[in-house]
Amino acid sequence: MFKNYLKIAARNFLKHKAYSFINVAGLALGIVCCILMLLYVQDEVSYDRFHENAGRIYRVIVDETNEGSLRHLANTHAPVAPALRAEFPEISRVVRFFPRSVTVKRDAQKRFQEKRFFFTDSTVFVENLLDFKITGVLKNIPHNSHLDFDFLANINSVNTLMGTWVLQHGWYWPPMYTYVLLPPVYSPLALENRFPELVRKHFPADVASRAALRLQPLTDIHLHSVLENEIAPNSNVAYVYIFSAIAAFILLIACINFMNLATARSAKRAKEVGLRKVIGAQRLQLVMQFLGESLFYTVLALLLALALVELFVPAFNMLLGKQVEMRYADNWSVVLGLLALALLVAILAGSYPAFFLARFRPVHALQGKTLLGRTPLHLRAVLVVVQFVISIGLIVVTAIVNKQLHFIQNKRLGFDKERVVIIPIRDDAVQQNFAAVKNGLLSQTGVTHATAISNFPWEQGYYDFYIRAEGMSPEAKLNMPTLLVDDDFIRAFGMQIVAGRDFSKEHITDAQEAFILNEAAVKKLGWASAVGKKIKMEDVAAGKPREGLVIGVVKNFHLRSLHHEIEPLVLLVAPAPHFLDNLVIRLDSPNISPALAALEQQWREIAPHRPFEYFFLDDAFDQLYRQEQKLAQIFKYFSAIAMLVGCLGLFGLASFIAEQKTKEIGVRKVLGASVSQIVLLLSRDFAKLVGLAFVVAAPAAYFAMTRWLQNFAYRAEIGAGTFLLAGLLVLGLAGFTVSWQAIKAALANPVDSLRYE
Repeated sequence: MFKNYLKIAARNFLKHKAYSFINVAGLALGIVCCILMLLYVQDEVSYDRFHENAGRIYRVIVDETNEGSLRHLANTHAPVAPALRAEFPEISRVVRFFPRSVTVKRDAQKRFQEKRFFFTDSTVFVENLLDFKITGVLKNIPHNSHLDFDFLANINSVNTLMGTWVLQHGWYWPPMYTYVLLPPVYSPLALENRFPELVRKHFPADVASRAALRLQPLTDIHLHSVLENEIAPNSNVAYVYIFSAIAAFILLIACINFMNLATARSAKRAKEVGLRKVIGAQRLQLVMQFLGESLFYTVLALLLALALVELFVPAFNMLLGKQVEMRYADNWSVVLGLLALALLVAILAGSYPAFFLARFRPVHALQGKTLLGRTPLHLRAVLVVVQFVISIGLIVVTAIVNKQLHFIQNKRLGFDKERVVIIPIRDDAVQQNFAAVKNGLLSQTGVTHATAISNFPWEQGYYDFYIRAEGMSPEAKLNMPTLLVDDDFIRAFGMQIVAGRDFSKEHITDAQEAFILNEAAVKKLGWASAVGKKIKMEDVAAGKPREGLVIGVVKNFHLRSLHHEIEPLVLLVAPAPHFLDNLVIRLDSPNISPALAALEQQWREIAPHRPFEYFFLDDAFDQLYRQEQKLAQIFKYFSAIAMLVGCLGLFGLASFIAEQKTKEIGVRKVLGASVSQIVLLLSRDFAKLVGLAFVVAAPAAYFAMTRWLQNFAYRAEIGAGTFLLAGLLVLGLAGFTVSWQAIKAALANPVDSLRYE
């Protein structure tokens, strides 16, 4: 029996090549999307699980309260780890990671700038300012780790490189990432409950009053962590759900296509079903036959999909920055998943056609009278509406994501980020001779401004210093984000002074006494006018306070992504050159390459022992929206696939309706109906389905994208035009798809139509 079913399935496949191709191609595209998403999800959920004790490793994180606002920090202060060891000796292990970009010297000539160099509590490797002994070589860390390093060095070396204040007294700067390994039977909640006492005992009073420690499971970091100052960009579990849902929707569209195409051909299978019933076939046997045919098509689609996956995986990895691959021999979960997927698709796609065809009555079937007149057309209409809903929804989402990205890329940031080159300094000699270096850079052709900045806040936040400002009570103080800059910073960035003046070398006291605030800081302090107000700031340079006057107010500007609101900010001239870690150079040349070549040549003269490395400021800002860019690309490609697969389904339903209305079309043509009237007759039902789908899809997409846009402090408006455009696009594609079949039916000879059946 099985052999007979298989033979009939193969014959039908070869006999109806067009329908067979559409079925297999549609299912294959749906399965490809599913497989790629399964590989993506498998990779995402596997992060950090390769550790032998992954379930017992936790990261220590900091909740920091400042004037009613709460920040959640992934990094901690250096002395936290020794405090944990002292207070909780039962903890199996405490380890810190301190990421730094350093120059590694292999010999007198070969020097490399290594950005993935970590100082840690485990001694392993090398750094050029000190002589290290190589004590071991680690196996490469898997790509699915949130910690990605090339070098490890003893963290005690930081005392020699930066002074003892970092490790022993660095309570006001949290550059470390601290992890604990708990004993096998130990409650992380019980440990967390003891953290407040540790904070009170070890932290300085002013830090303890605003800081709290928590534990974060290692395996939650990649998908469930939305903390500030992450050691590396994380993903988000929401994207796992979104991408999985998209793949499932496309597969659903493909299965709907199969149903519509199978029922469209039902009249051609009626006599076969009737004959089988007459010779004794039971309904269950017929159901199994047609489910078997569905499985036959699905297996062919799966084989085609596997070939397409091998073809698409490199592009998929490039798109998402992944390293996924199909491994059959050592990954049984993939093999079992593929078999389960094939079976699921076969049942989902073939169940309705199987039960529908098995319902044919033998007498009616042999007479050519099927159930077509009493078929549940409403069900097929619902299925097509579902296709349209998914397609319209994906198009709307794609349009809004791209609109937000366009808004981000074109929003005024409060400064000019174009043609700005950043050169990380990382060299004491360059910092100490900064004035001469700056003058040398300004002498280069194409360089209009040269300045420096302590750090960029998208990397590890701002400096945070306490201030006491005029008008505040004597015992009150406010923690204020701060940037340490060169006196030409505001001019080089093209920022706008809205009150007072800029820093100036002509005012000698600016380097020790001047403050410039942004508008948000003035608002935070409640001042109507800030210029001339007194401020005292604590711990600016190794515990030395700064006291002086506000000399100016700069217009608000964004130095973080638009996910964050503009924060109150204080600008200071750096108290010492070693605070200036980044050269900022603005170019004014239509040809950037010669200017960069000149800069590299000068850098080799300034710091021959340091590699020349740089980045453009606008590229750095683009990287802040990497997740959104990936999301936009995924939606764009998958929307196109959904529309392609959906149009195949429309072709199937158009064929079905044209087949039903064959005699009606013939009668109408005999009575004088034109081709356009016939086409309109067959197309208007689809227009109604598109309209109904639009009514369902538009509110759902609006709600979903409103929620997504809430992740941005600054966002584009969702206009009605986006939804109308999506609806018209789907209507146009649907009309184009249906019109081909409608025109074919309208042009048919009415004599042949009237003789049909």
